[in-house]
Amino acid sequence: MPTEEEEFELIPMSPLRRLERRLEKIESTKGSGIDVKEFFSQFVEIVKLNQQLVDELAKSSDALRIEISKLPGRLDELINDISELISFIKASAGAESAEAMAAGANLEPLLKKMDALVEGNKKIVESNESMMIAIDNLSTKFKRPVRMGMRPPRSRLSPLRKKF
Repeated sequence: MPTEEEEFELIPMSPLRRLERRLEKIESTKGSGIDVKEFFSQFVEIVKLNQQLVDELAKSSDALRIEISKLPGRLDELINDISELISFIKASAGAESAEAMAAGANLEPLLKKMDALVEGNKKIVESNESMMIAIDNLSTKFKRPVRMGMRPPRSRLSPLRKKF
């Protein structure tokens, strides 16, 4: 964990890399004679570069602070808009339920007629079933074998056929 004495900043890495290369170059030429004027000029250039980075960070920090200060007002507007939307949704739901109740009252005669039709269809189905049972009974009677001693009844049309 950082202590209160330590400071932290966010800075771009490319200027730091340049500084590291310069320091490595200076350290590598340490054994050979170093030009003091060149060393101080590079040192001053490094300080200027560091100051530019600090200035850029301060500007971006101020811009960020300004944008963050605008957020509470925008959040209040958003909350108001959402509350208004919810009230519209609630009002429309209430209106729709009232319309559904009114539509339900209008549909009651239609529902009664449909119930009557369903009952009528049930009666028709029952009569059809009884008719099918009767037809099955008749077909079994006609399929019985004819007894030898009994003749089938004559049809009424047989005398008419002889005339033609």
